[in-house]
Amino acid sequence: MSSGNERLTNQICNNNIWNYCNRSDCFYQLRICSMKKFNTFVLEITIYLIDFLYRGRDFQRFWVLEVIARAPYFSFISVLHFRESLGLRGEDHTYLMKEHFYQALNETEHLEEMENRGGNEYWIDRFFAKHLVLLYYWIMVAYYFVSPINAYDINMKIEKHAYETYVKYSACHPEDTKIAEIAQDELEHAKELQVAMSMI
Repeated sequence: MSSGNERLTNQICNNNIWNYCNRSDCFYQLRICSMKKFNTFVLEITIYLIDFLYRGRDFQRFWVLEVIARAPYFSFISVLHFRESLGLRGEDHTYLMKEHFYQALNETEHLEEMENRGGNEYWIDRFFAKHLVLLYYWIMVAYYFVSPINAYDINMKIEKHAYETYVKYSACHPEDTKIAEIAQDELEHAKELQVAMSMI
């Protein structure tokens, strides 16, 4: 998405849509805006559910979040491989594949850190996370195939939420420098996804 289109989307999302409908790409931007609002709605419900289930269990919650955090990157890579197999490689294809691979690898390192802290100790947490991530993976495959911008948007919001979650924990535990490092990684992923959105 060009920066001009992105500015128009933000104007539409934050103001009255009818002020902008004389623009040729108004309805495209309205669809993007609607999907971004839908993404926010779904994300808020999911966050509320996970926060409710994992009150007072920080490392179990972090572990579940890290299991989930890898799924979109695996989904993006799967779809990019599929498109390449069909001969639909775009000019930024290789860059995106490499970027998403390293993002998935980094999230795996976070996952291993949470496992070392006992995040996956209980079978109920493993059962919940692994079934949720299986569903989420296939949803993101379909979403990225149909609308990469919106797939990036929801994942960017997830990374921002992860950053905020880790920052809140770090504020209460300033001695835990590893969590602070992970928080910065999540913020970097959100920025990288913003760049990826601009390439679509």
